[in-house]
Amino acid sequence: MSDSNYTGLEFLTALKNGEVPASPMAHTIPMKLIDVSLGKATYEVQPSPEHMNIQGGVHGGFYATVLDTVTGSAAHSLLGAGVNYGTIDLNVKMIRPMQVNKNYYAQAELINAGRNIITTEGKIIDNQGKVYAFASATLMVIHKK
Repeated sequence: MSDSNYTGLEFLTALKNGEVPASPMAHTIPMKLIDVSLGKATYEVQPSPEHMNIQGGVHGGFYATVLDTVTGSAAHSLLGAGVNYGTIDLNVKMIRPMQVNKNYYAQAELINAGRNIITTEGKIIDNQGKVYAFASATLMVIHKK
C-alpha cells in the first residue's frame, strides 16, 4: 500500500507495528517508534560509538536528527492521507551529554496546529526522566494539488 493511502496516524501506527519499513535514517541513527497517538510520539534511541564527535562525545547531529524525527512525527500524526510536511525551523538545546550504548527516549507533542503551520516540542530523556536535550519545531503542511 502506498504511503499516500494512509493518514499520518495510520502510517506511524503501521511503522510502530513493523508493517511498513523504517526510513534509512532510522538505521543510521537507531530510532524505534514505540508509541504514537494524535499529536504525540515517542521513540527509543541509542547512540553508538559511530555517533561520537572528534572530542569523544555524542555528536550534536545525533540530538538534532532524533529531535527532528520525533517532533515531525507528532506533526505527521495529525495529517490526512496524501498530505505531507516539512520542517522549516528546528531549535535544539543540548543540556547534558548522552552516553553511547545507553537507551534514551525522545518524546514530542503538539503545541499548535494550523492549516499550513504546525508547531511541536520534544525532548530526549533517560529512564529516570532526566532531560538531555529539548527542541521546538515549526513544520509546514504540504497540501498536494
